[in-house]
Amino acid sequence: MRIDGEWINQNGSTVVIEAHADGTLTGRYHSKKGRAAAGRGYPLTGMVNGELVAFHVNWSDSAGDLHAITSFSGRLARGPDGRDCLHTLWILARQFEDPEFGRPTQPWNTFLTNADLFHRVE
Repeated sequence: MRIDGEWINQNGSTVVIEAHADGTLTGRYHSKKGRAAAGRGYPLTGMVNGELVAFHVNWSDSAGDLHAITSFSGRLARGPDGRDCLHTLWILARQFEDPEFGRPTQPWNTFLTNADLFHRVE
C-alpha cells in the first residue's frame, strides 16, 4: 500500500503526501480544527517504513506562526470497507495556550494528544 496521495480525516482535515525513493515524505497539511487558518497548507515532513508512517507538521508558514508542532505516528491498513486508511496517534506541542500568544504554556500543559483516522481521497 502506498502513502502517496491525498488523505482526509474524520474532522475534514486533509493531508497531501509525496513519498520519495529514500523513504522520506514531504507534503502539506490543511486543518479544519484548532487555530490553523482555513485554506492554508502547512509544511509536512516525515518518513515511511513499510506500513509504518511518521510525520510532523510545523504550524508556521509565510503568513504566520502558530508556535506549535504536531507529530503523527501511524500505520497504513486496509479498512473493513476495503478502503485504504491511515491510523495515527498525534501529539501537539504548543508554546502558548491562547490564540493571542500572550500566555505561554507551562510544561504540564504544553502537550495535547489524540488519534486520527485518515482515508485516501479517491
